[in-house]
Amino acid sequence: MKISKIEIKDFHQFKDFSIDLTYPKGHAKEGQPLDKVCFIGQSGTGKTTLLELIPYHLYEYETNIIKKIDDQLLSKNTNFNIVYGHDYENSFNVYFKWQFDDELKRDYLSWIWGGSKNNKEDITHDQALEILDGWWLKEVATKLIYFPSSLDYDLNIEINLDINNDKIIDFSFQKVANVWNLILDNIQKYQEAELQIRQEIAKTVEKSSNNLETIQKALKKLEDWKNTEFNPIQDVADNCLDRLLANFKLKVKTELDIKTKDDIGFIKVEDYHKNEIPNGLWSTGTKQVILSALPLYLLKPKHTVILFDEPERSLYPDLQRTIVDYYSSLADDCQFFYATHSPIIASSFDPWEIVELKFNEEGKIYREVYYEGENHIDNYKWNPKLMRWDDILQRVFDLQDDGSPLRREKLNELATYNVRYRKLEQKGEQDQSEAKEIIRNIEKLSKELSSWN
Repeated sequence: MKISKIEIKDFHQFKDFSIDLTYPKGHAKEGQPLDKVCFIGQSGTGKTTLLELIPYHLYEYETNIIKKIDDQLLSKNTNFNIVYGHDYENSFNVYFKWQFDDELKRDYLSWIWGGSKNNKEDITHDQALEILDGWWLKEVATKLIYFPSSLDYDLNIEINLDINNDKIIDFSFQKVANVWNLILDNIQKYQEAELQIRQEIAKTVEKSSNNLETIQKALKKLEDWKNTEFNPIQDVADNCLDRLLANFKLKVKTELDIKTKDDIGFIKVEDYHKNEIPNGLWSTGTKQVILSALPLYLLKPKHTVILFDEPERSLYPDLQRTIVDYYSSLADDCQFFYATHSPIIASSFDPWEIVELKFNEEGKIYREVYYEGENHIDNYKWNPKLMRWDDILQRVFDLQDDGSPLRREKLNELATYNVRYRKLEQKGEQDQSEAKEIIRNIEKLSKELSSWN
């Protein structure tokens, strides 16, 4: 399931707002819904609001922001065009409207799926749920996943809590660490089997302490078992976390001393010298990496929508450069929506994947497009993937200045020295002490201002 278009007639700061979320002409996927979308814009332009409108339209699920909104506002034609199917053969326009209940004698807000490609008429709420729950969610897709800007960093998991009980997986309310429950049973079974083999080895050694060949056979049994048995912790380490933790010179501790399920805590981490790092000493960045990547790997999302608000939080720039592509690698044909203030995150997107939100003179939001004329891949003015970070800041994020006020002050000072030196040069006084002092100041300032180059 993916979103191909959002239309908002009148909702908060959005008025007559429309964004097309399909690939432009000239693209290999022309007309298909985008695989990933990046919302950028000044604070207050509605990036998070757009993110949280998505689960409401797809599943009638109320996130934190939606819970605080007057229902009357939602009825003013906030329309989402939804497509689903293996070849996106099904399409519906989803919106809300007020209807009258004859029995209760009151109005109520109704969730409507309007006909599109294959349906001429509106379908009811119950029919929509039958389509979603009866086929798409049960047989093909997984639940929508929402990562808010402030993840719950509590690493104490609630044992036996089924994270799949909710309508969607919303980490505004769920602890991210609770996804660990998805493999607790597998970890327990693996550890119990290993303990049993080790106990057999101990008995063999006790009974045949002088028979080296028998002891070697017992040890070989453990080695063979480890080589053939699926190790859930090793799997998480090899296929999910270690390549990210390498940025912190850390790795998953795969040899765990666990005797019962009650002994199992959250994932353990160690340095390259096998020194375990207690959870309480993890950096915020380490927690962010683990608590955002692990759910995607364990939940195995497919054919669904995944929302990330401010994915750059607590991440050093080198990780920001790779995190978007890494998240995509953990999902199967999902549509990602990001809201960000980071030019480095934005550099992971093609220009047609970026939705820049701006205020017009009336304080309403519009999308600034990066193409001229027809929406064709060859008509875009710039591509963030090919730009320097400072170019992205100035062209895409509209940052007017190229540095701090002190930098501008020093640049003016440098310009003044250059003017003074040219005047002395014109007089033939470039060898005088005043000119030499100016040259020294110019060299000093130039080095300070250009030391990054």
